[in-house]
Parts: sequence; structure tokens; C-alpha cells
Amino acid sequence: MSNVEGVELLTRAHAYLREVVAVVPEGAWGSPTPCSEWTVRQVLNHARLDQQAYAAAITGAGWPDSDPFHPADALDADARAALDKVLRDVADTYAQLPAGAE
Repeated sequence: MSNVEGVELLTRAHAYLREVVAVVPEGAWGSPTPCSEWTVRQVLNHARLDQQAYAAAITGAGWPDSDPFHPADALDADARAALDKVLRDVADTYAQLPAGAE
């Protein structure tokens, strides 16, 4: 996969994640998920922290403050805005990679 294809795939995945998060009803964040040990909040935090770790692996900076595989069952005041910031940062990081980067 070329860098361009990778960035396009990442962009589509981020758009899908934003769409899904946007329709989570306010009272559903504590609901169970198919991942029996995680709530909806934890799945969101896993996705956010995982993306943050990808960018940090490239840049060496901005590591998540907690483990994506043991996500907190808590949300920031504006969880959607926090996710959007991380996704923008990750997209910017990937977009700055040279065209031939693996």
C-alpha cells in the first residue's frame, strides 16, 4: 500500500469513527458493548488512545497518558471534541510523511 492509499484509508476510517461517535445518545456511554469487558466510553477511549499512539510512534511525541488496551471508563467534558482533535493530529502526522514512507 502506498502512503497515499494509506492516508486515504485512514481518512475514511476516521470519518466512519466520527459518524459512529456522533450518533451515540448521551445516556448510552455507559452501555455494554460486544467487547464484554468494555463500555461504550471505553471503546471510544480505546480508539482515541490507539490513534494517538500511532501518531506518537511516528513523531516520538504526544504519547497517550494511559494504555489503549486498558481504557478508562470516563469521558472528557466534550468527548467528541477530544476525539476530533486526536484524529486531526493523526491525519496531519500521516499527511506529512514522505510519499514513499512505509
